[in-house]
Amino acid sequence: MNLLLEGNVVAGFFDNLLKRLQLADVIIAMCFAVIGVAIAVLAKRITRTIRKRNNIEDNDKILILFKAASLVLIFVAFLILVFEIFI
Repeated sequence: MNLLLEGNVVAGFFDNLLKRLQLADVIIAMCFAVIGVAIAVLAKRITRTIRKRNNIEDNDKILILFKAASLVLIFVAFLILVFEIFI
């Protein structure tokens, strides 16, 4: 408990976290993840713009394509982070 109260553990954790967040691979992975989440959130709106209709069904091919692309981007970001941790 004394070790936690001295502040060395917390300061060391945040120093290590900041060093990890500044790595190029981590920044690239975060960019992939943000783009993937943005595409997932905006997929229906993008599909409405492409189809020029207000009513888009859930099984529309373009909507499924955008959702799959966003899933792939998030998965790639996850893989980059996992490989960064273990390598």
